[in-house]
This record gives sequence, C-alpha cells and structure tokens, in this order.
Amino acid sequence: MERLWGDVLPVPAEALIALKGGERLQAGGRTWEVAYTPGHASHHVSYFSPDAGIAFVGDTAGVQVVPGGFVLPPTPPPDIDLPAWSRSLDVIERWRPETLFLTHFGPSRQAASHVAELRDHVQMIDRLAREIIAATSDEALREARFIEHVRREIGRRATADDLRIYEMAGRFDLNWRGIARYVLKGGGGKSDRDR
Repeated sequence: MERLWGDVLPVPAEALIALKGGERLQAGGRTWEVAYTPGHASHHVSYFSPDAGIAFVGDTAGVQVVPGGFVLPPTPPPDIDLPAWSRSLDVIERWRPETLFLTHFGPSRQAASHVAELRDHVQMIDRLAREIIAATSDEALREARFIEHVRREIGRRATADDLRIYEMAGRFDLNWRGIARYVLKGGGGKSDRDR
C-alpha cells in the first residue's frame, strides 16, 4: 500500500458521520435517501437519488462482471443473514431505481431484473449449501462441490475470461465459508420468500 499510495492514514473521527438508515443527505447537487441494507454484511447502507433514479447499493445487489451477466451473491463470512438480505432487497425494489451501482464492476441498468435474479441466486446458494452439508461432513469436499456448482452455473452465461474475473471478485471459497457458516449456525431453514 505504501509503495503505491504512500502513508494510509485514518480519517479523523470528527470528519465521520455514522449512518443508520433513514437519513437524507445533500451531496453532488442531489438529495440522497439512506437505507440500512444488511444481509451480505451487517454494516451495509445504500443510497438512492430519486430524481436521478440511481441507487448505490454496494454488495447488497451482488457481483456482476459484465452487463447482463450472472448476478453472484457475495456470501463471505462472517455475518451473512439471508432474511435481512431479503428485506434489504425489498427496500431497494421499493425505491424503483433505474440504475444500480454495484461495488464490483459498475452499473446495472436493468435494476428490477437484476434484483430478481439476485433473489433467485441467493435462494439457489442457500439450497445448495444445505444439500451439500446434508450429503457429507468432509469440509474439503463440501467446498469443492460448492465451487464446482457455482462455476458451472456462471459458466452457462460467461466466457472463460469472465469466469476467472468472477472468481477473483467474488471468491467462491470465501462464499462457501460464509454461507456454510450461516447454515451451520442455524440460519433459516426455509427459503427467503417464506420468512
């Protein structure tokens, strides 16, 4: 870090404003609604500009390497919470944004279908993790099966190069560890829509 950017210093505490959701901010000549959007991570907030139809949603709306490509649910440890994630997606849908800005690889201009696909893929990942955990207690085998399945799903719509980018941006091994931790801790048991 130092070689690339020099000293990395903390932001002074007096310059920080902790957001909880429900705030309205003025920035860049726009009004931004703030919503607490946990699920992928307990600390997430998202921002929406009603006049521009733009929502900055971080990883709450997943990882998408190419426009219209597979929407990967990022499920790294430690605090995946699928019911909270579903409620966060409800918030984003109520905003009715035209464009979602994701942390990884920029805008998705098909917001409604993007969120719908992410919901489907979160449910798929949840079911897959439960099936794998029920089938074997061998952790290495569990992870390998998960990774193989995710690669196959993404590979149906992605080039080999794009698949490699997905693996770097949303590491499948870490995604396994997060969703497995959630399931093994007793998370859910029903699909997100049933909660």
